[in-house]
Amino acid sequence: MLKRPPLRTLMIAFSLAAALILLLSACSAPAPGSTPTTGNAVKGGTWTDDLFEEPNSLIPNGSSETFAVMIDQAIYTPLFYGDSQGTLHPGLATRMPTTANGDLSTDLKTWKFHLRPGLKWSDGQPLDARDVDFTWKLWTNPRFPAYNTTGLNLITSADVSSDNLTITFHLKSGFQPFLSVWSDGGFAPIAAHHFSSIAPDKVLTSSDNLNPSVASGPFMMLDSKPGDHYTVKRNPNYYRASEGLPYLDQVVFRVVTSQNTILKDLQAGKVDSSWFLDVTKTIDYQRLTSYKLTSNPQSTNYEAMYFNFHNPILGKDPTVRKAMAMAIDHRALIDTARHGQASPLCTDHAASLNPGYQRDAPCPKFDPAAANALLDQDGWTKKDANGYRYKGNEKLDFQYSTTANNLWRAEDELILQQNFKAIGIKLEIQNYPASTFYGFFLTGGHASPATRAVAGKYDIAEFENSLTYDADDSSVFACNQFPPAGFNIAFYCNPNLDKLYLQEQQISDPLARQQAFNQIHQIYLMDYPFIVLYSPSDIGMHKLTVHNYNPGPEGASETVNIWEWWCDQGQC
Repeated sequence: MLKRPPLRTLMIAFSLAAALILLLSACSAPAPGSTPTTGNAVKGGTWTDDLFEEPNSLIPNGSSETFAVMIDQAIYTPLFYGDSQGTLHPGLATRMPTTANGDLSTDLKTWKFHLRPGLKWSDGQPLDARDVDFTWKLWTNPRFPAYNTTGLNLITSADVSSDNLTITFHLKSGFQPFLSVWSDGGFAPIAAHHFSSIAPDKVLTSSDNLNPSVASGPFMMLDSKPGDHYTVKRNPNYYRASEGLPYLDQVVFRVVTSQNTILKDLQAGKVDSSWFLDVTKTIDYQRLTSYKLTSNPQSTNYEAMYFNFHNPILGKDPTVRKAMAMAIDHRALIDTARHGQASPLCTDHAASLNPGYQRDAPCPKFDPAAANALLDQDGWTKKDANGYRYKGNEKLDFQYSTTANNLWRAEDELILQQNFKAIGIKLEIQNYPASTFYGFFLTGGHASPATRAVAGKYDIAEFENSLTYDADDSSVFACNQFPPAGFNIAFYCNPNLDKLYLQEQQISDPLARQQAFNQIHQIYLMDYPFIVLYSPSDIGMHKLTVHNYNPGPEGASETVNIWEWWCDQGQC
């Protein structure tokens, strides 16, 4: 999610435990809770949560921005949802498709989803397979700027049963991660009876974009004031309402784009929780005796810098990209910028992904001298008084951007600026609000000319991404995922990489699939379309008087089990 989403973004890690669930699950019982209940849960109360960024869309698959998807988790129910361990469970669906129960073909081309009978939207209208059918067709409509179409673009047809409770997808090629396409609130079905009257290119500019009027989740919108707060209230038509869920009456998501303000809110006890906190303030958080500091050790997140291949130097000279990879002091980024709240990582597959993670990946070594020699051999010479490099009229001068008001990323930028200056590369830092950064800035592809960095142009961008429930990462770099069709914001295309994506997608055996991922890593670590900086440990805080606050391992993870949150005596 993409802090996203690819990276929601967003985006896709399937553990062995999840794979076992797929192989063994064939029951149609109600989905289990995603986490054990702490004590005797009590209904009632209004929970207040500080959001660090302003959402840019609350329409499923309409945004890669993490904090948008976090609210989506509250107001939409997906076909399948993940828990705090990264394991998938049936949501709107009655069971997990497997070859054993006949819902999945052995060639991974045919997937059958059974929906629960009697489902309703928040306005009382029936929710069934027709909504799922409408949703995938909207998401693949070229007029709808979907965040991610990976897997969806393989659908050749879909059959809805006569009772509207089953939909069968037929794919042109096998796709192991197909369940992840339909997992969590950011990729939940939307209401056909409501959105069919809105033109596909108008959905994200309609009043529903930040104030959805029809919901399926544990909550539905009560009050939407962009830039200030989003309040959701209990949805009486939630499919688990008969179980007493959700426990809370309301949740208020307060938009607070200053980490200093979030700290003050915590110190004053004004909020019940907040997540994606500033790691530079960890000691301050630990002093708050009425709160608990938490993070998920199973995190699949990674922080990376992406090159815009529309830039005439970065897109055409792999030597420059390789030299930059060799010049980065990752240990300083972890120890100084992240204050130790991160782990070393050089691919986009964190250690918790199996298959995916490669323990012996050929990571670049920190070697500024070798990086300088590489640029010398490539014809880039240091000419000006500051030691920056030129080749003819071209200068190694790039704009570097990330989200504004983020202190640890600001420290990342300063460290990287010094790292790259040491090899003759100039970084000009210009940051943007998240709604701008993840919107037209990244997806527009406008790059600086080869002569120097230009304000408002995307040359190099840094953000956190996460793969959700499967390690397939084709949504980030496949040739058919250029915006607006997907989130390949690097605009990088490598036919050999596309062949490997197709190969790993059609393999169900974990060991064989790992070999395909290892080959993918080899291309990443030779061609460098992006550089992974580290695997962050995102931290959150919650009051000791609130319960079941268990952020998940993926991108928009804070609200992964929001229907189970509750407060002492029903008072938050």
